[in-house]
Amino acid sequence: MLVTDTRPTLSRAEARTVYDGFATKGHIGGKDASSGYGGPAIRALLTMAAFSEANTVLEYGCGQGKLAELVLAERPHLKWRGVDQSPLMIERAKERLAQHQDRVQLELLPSGAPEDVAVQGTCDRFVSTYVLDLLSERDMFAVLDKAEACLDPQRGLLLLAGITWGYRDSLKTFFMTLLWTLLYRFRRKMVGGCRPQKLEPYLIARGWRIERSVRTQPSGFPWMTSEVIAARPPLR
Repeated sequence: MLVTDTRPTLSRAEARTVYDGFATKGHIGGKDASSGYGGPAIRALLTMAAFSEANTVLEYGCGQGKLAELVLAERPHLKWRGVDQSPLMIERAKERLAQHQDRVQLELLPSGAPEDVAVQGTCDRFVSTYVLDLLSERDMFAVLDKAEACLDPQRGLLLLAGITWGYRDSLKTFFMTLLWTLLYRFRRKMVGGCRPQKLEPYLIARGWRIERSVRTQPSGFPWMTSEVIAARPPLR
């Protein structure tokens, strides 16, 4: 592992408890796809994903199923497999995606360990939004390795989104990044265990071929800049 981030992270058990709570309370932390920072990032991700050319999607950390709902409404041919370690998030996703149940497979990952996700053949898209920024480096690399094992070597595409530092983007993102960093240090659970980071170094360390990488600016609170990446599996 060539990247070293020494910041402490939530344990898997802590993360499960936090996100069960978010699902119960309707906290913004469980609604990344429609949040002030997540909305613009998800729109950017959708322009990169080429879902019209895909048949199968695996989403790691599917949460309440908002992204799947957005995509499946427009892509009736797609089959979507979502995995999450929060039982209550999985329940919310099942409720949200009930009309697509013939095309959706939702799975609870009790251990929270990326390596425990079963590989069921290959998929065309591996998606993970606002998940790697709450994982330990070990688990981040494990997610990337799982994505490589799952993706079709010819058509496969990895799609990631996460918060990043916004000190230079605007006054709003400067102060929000500062506040978020302080909260992460002293009240980590309040921000869902998510920390600003750069995803590209992790992909490069594993040999992923980055096709496109953009920074998106928030359209509302919380005013956090996001990083969105599309990458092809490593050439082995």
